[in-house]
Amino acid sequence: MHEVKPRIFVWIPEGVIDPEGDPQFNRAANASFIITPEGVVVVNSTNTPFHARELLYEIRRRTDLPVRYVINTDAQGDTMLGNEVFVDQRATIISTATAQAEMRQYGEDLAQRLREDENWRLQARMRGIHPTVPAQTFAQEMSLRLGGQEIRLRNLSGGHSAGDAVVYLPGAKVLFLGHLYENGYFPRLASSNVRRWIEILREVESWDAQAYIPAHGPPGDKKQLAEFREFLEWLVAEVQARLQQGKSLDEVRRELNLAEIYRWSARDLAPRAVEAVYRQLAETPPAE
Repeated sequence: MHEVKPRIFVWIPEGVIDPEGDPQFNRAANASFIITPEGVVVVNSTNTPFHARELLYEIRRRTDLPVRYVINTDAQGDTMLGNEVFVDQRATIISTATAQAEMRQYGEDLAQRLREDENWRLQARMRGIHPTVPAQTFAQEMSLRLGGQEIRLRNLSGGHSAGDAVVYLPGAKVLFLGHLYENGYFPRLASSNVRRWIEILREVESWDAQAYIPAHGPPGDKKQLAEFREFLEWLVAEVQARLQQGKSLDEVRRELNLAEIYRWSARDLAPRAVEAVYRQLAETPPAE
């Protein structure tokens, strides 16, 4: 547990592979909670209800106040598969409307994967896990005020995913970015628009915040957030230069060994990041 500001906590899991849960999201994401005099607000519920119960235990060590809201910053399983634990707490779960639709689609896809699971391995991993979709959504912006704490939700989609949101506490100057920010971890870039992602990071760098909470890794400051944005810019520039030289994906992957250049965690995602940027730039060349 890390207390970034008084009564604002981040649960930071070890970056290990979980043997339980969906193998597509086998590395737990950070989860956070804000304690106010009128109740608790949770930001992301991590990748399994088992971890979410660990988070609830940490909440209960500090307060008996009810969990009033859970905010999902996106639809990826490592941030939302613990939602069901907080339904039992009668919390209202919130996300963008797009993220809600993506979670519903995830549930349908998961059901199909379970039907096709001839060796029962996925069924064994997912036993006791019930993907839970947010009951409340917002389009562009939403504000909550609880116990004197103002909590602003902002839709910043189109970069990492189509349903991304951030959670901003202007009084405490804390910004929860979800997968828009990874601190010391390679990001998932599979379906991302990296150029748009960079634009979003430039925007939030200008906000009046002191602590930036990532999906993985410890909370960062403005300098560390800028370093992650610079990594994405560097990766785009390096891949683009090699594309213009006519190099193949295999050649670019060999030349850009990210796991050697950046000694970050989630090294298995490094070659996938190069491939994702290569395919994206090959399809959408830069504007003049």
